[in-house]
Amino acid sequence: MTSEIASVSPTLFEHFVPLSSLRSESQTSLAQKSALMKAAPGEYLFRIGEPATKAVFLVSGEIALEDESGKIASNVRSGDVASVHRLAHQSPRKVAARCVAASSCLMIDESLLDVMLTWEQTGSFELSEITTGAEVESDDWMIRLLQMPAFQSIPPANLQAMFMRMQQVNRQAGDVVIQQNDEGTFFYVIMDGRCMVTREAPNQRPVRLAELGPGACFGEESLISGNRCNATVTMLTAGRLMRLANDDFQTLLKEPILRRVAFTEARQLVASGRAQWLDVRLPTEAQASPLPGSLNIPLFMLRAKLGSLNSSKIQIVCCDSGRRSSVGAFILAQKGLEAYVLEGGVNAGTSA
Repeated sequence: MTSEIASVSPTLFEHFVPLSSLRSESQTSLAQKSALMKAAPGEYLFRIGEPATKAVFLVSGEIALEDESGKIASNVRSGDVASVHRLAHQSPRKVAARCVAASSCLMIDESLLDVMLTWEQTGSFELSEITTGAEVESDDWMIRLLQMPAFQSIPPANLQAMFMRMQQVNRQAGDVVIQQNDEGTFFYVIMDGRCMVTREAPNQRPVRLAELGPGACFGEESLISGNRCNATVTMLTAGRLMRLANDDFQTLLKEPILRRVAFTEARQLVASGRAQWLDVRLPTEAQASPLPGSLNIPLFMLRAKLGSLNSSKIQIVCCDSGRRSSVGAFILAQKGLEAYVLEGGVNAGTSA
């Protein structure tokens, strides 16, 4: 797209389906995360095979939908009956969309729209009710979470309960939010500010592992594994955090997000080329009892090595018991990768 031409007014939603069916609170929230874009004649809005990450609505102009050969399958003009709906929103795209004339389009995050439509149709929530209960200044933190693929797999009722049970905490630069070796008590989401993640070893200086910004989550590793915290999280700047207590995290987030697979089915997925083994044990453990064909990335390195994973494949995450692999699968799900926990761990394969 050429450029963003204006912020989006929720009143624009009244002209499009299914946007017009959303409650006013949802329309306002969604409008804040949408964009009105313009494109020149001949410019493509999207091409065949691309993932439909954006819902595209034609506000003005004319669009030609083309097949693989470049032949025009249909034309959509603003004001036509077809223009009130999303343009060819199947994913991946089955047709290409080319501007015949100068056009403007409303662009909306497809996944976020889908979650909000689900909520509306189940009657599960109202943003105003949730934000009042959480005592926060805006609902932007909720929108950030909803845009994360992992949270889009959670049932609407769980999301509503999660939002209403989360507490806001304010922290200053230098404050320690999580201390290494303490027991895990909360799952955190950063609303504003930045945090630093460090790990200490005996007789060594702390090692800086990562820097986290708005929308990032932390604290889940100890809650999932049941172990003590393996790193310290310190505020780099003043900021606001949302936190969810351990019991609520277990019932509302952990179980809905984590998916498990038996060894026989996992082996079939790998053999078909649709999946790969991801061993999150330490290298010494992997060498002692190897899983043939697996990629070994220790759990503590997983966040830093996400870019090395083939995102087009399912990740079968494994360890000895399933505890570390559960943490690994949760991390991958947060980043939008499809992941399964291998039931029984790698030892299940030796007995299969």
